[in-house]
Amino acid sequence: MIGRYICILTVFVLLAACGGMNGTLIEPSRGPKGLGELAINNNYDDDVVVKLYDVKQPTEPLHFIYVSGRSTAVVKEIAQGSLMMRYSKGKEWDNSVKMFKKERANYEVDQVFTFTETETEEQTSDGVMKTKHYSRQSFTFGVTGKGEGNVTTSPINDDEFQDK
Repeated sequence: MIGRYICILTVFVLLAACGGMNGTLIEPSRGPKGLGELAINNNYDDDVVVKLYDVKQPTEPLHFIYVSGRSTAVVKEIAQGSLMMRYSKGKEWDNSVKMFKKERANYEVDQVFTFTETETEEQTSDGVMKTKHYSRQSFTFGVTGKGEGNVTTSPINDDEFQDK
């Protein structure tokens, strides 16, 4: 029986070390749900965690997701509105304190991400056809190997990243 638990624990550790956490929500998403999506492309060797906030309430993250190094993850169910982003990159994630243990660096993205949803109607021979349109955006870390991808960022300290 103990050997079985050791095998399961070993598999879990191997998955976590090999990017098994990619796309995992660190905390359940909060607030209203929508159709919007944000693809996060992590071109760094380090893993990152990303927090998305409503610009009107930047102390309560709506979405908090883990993105493994050299991987892509998608935040789904983003409601209409303007969101800001904070992220942390580093090594050896500690879920108990929700921070990286080594080589940690925290940033706030200077730009705002706006998500919209609309609906159009078209008259067809079968009646009215309604089509929903919604925002699908993409964010890239380290697109050139230096810098922060397709946005500008400002460094923040651990307390700011932890919403204190």
